[in-house]
Amino acid sequence: MSKAAQTTIMVPGMILFVLLLAALPLVIQTDFEGGPIRIAWSQGVQAIQHYFAGIGDGETFRFYVGKNEYTFWERIGDYFRTSFLYVTAGALIGTTIGIFVGIYFTVSKAGWLKSIVDLVGSLPDFVVVLILQFVIVLIAKESGVVLFQVATLTYDDPAIVLPLISMIIIPANYMIRSVAMQMKLTLTEDYIGNAKARGLGKAYIIFFHALPNVLPFVKGDVHKLMGIIMGNLFIVEYLFNNNGITMLIFSNAFDHGYQYNIVVNGLLAFLVLYAIGYGLLRAFLFGLGKVFLR
Repeated sequence: MSKAAQTTIMVPGMILFVLLLAALPLVIQTDFEGGPIRIAWSQGVQAIQHYFAGIGDGETFRFYVGKNEYTFWERIGDYFRTSFLYVTAGALIGTTIGIFVGIYFTVSKAGWLKSIVDLVGSLPDFVVVLILQFVIVLIAKESGVVLFQVATLTYDDPAIVLPLISMIIIPANYMIRSVAMQMKLTLTEDYIGNAKARGLGKAYIIFFHALPNVLPFVKGDVHKLMGIIMGNLFIVEYLFNNNGITMLIFSNAFDHGYQYNIVVNGLLAFLVLYAIGYGLLRAFLFGLGKVFLR
């Protein structure tokens, strides 16, 4: 099946998945008093019908924040830009760090650094975020110097550096281990031995013989890496209280009752963000491959 055909099938499938996922709080009901869980399929179907019916008159794109009514289009811009910053930083900077540090780990004996990477890789995302916040608070308590904001308290003074670090650490850690493993396997290939026999330098062999053959494995992991980044985005934006797409969903989903439309629209924006991040990362890896192509 061609890529165009796969995309044609995949896009409607993802939209259908979002519509059904957003309907779960309406379908699965409980009285919160220990009563049995009830399944109300009709409410889910009704919500989906109202969503499509409201596209023409714009009702689908209206939602409430407290007593105020807004349109999705007037609010999504700032939220999308915030999430876009985190996703692109995590994807591009994290991948760059991961590739070159992974290469360094392959050719060096920095055992203690590898142990730190393995330790960080074993920690859940939210634990990494909490540790970073704790370190900043501890430094501020001991020295009186606040290096970075540990959370966004006001719209005009958002936390920027710590969320970016958090978004970079997780994909970089994954990429370091992946590249180091693939590089070790590649350096055992016969053509690497032939390059050494020809008297080529170590750096030349690594970057112009081994790395071009490692990059296809990295490209094969792009979907998995983007999944890690997008999952990390939920945690980072929530724990740092940053106004990204995930906070748009979290903050307004149950404001003024359950707002099915804002959940669907937010998740669709999330998918658009994923697609953009995926495209940028593939373009980056393509360019990197051209740089080190012999």
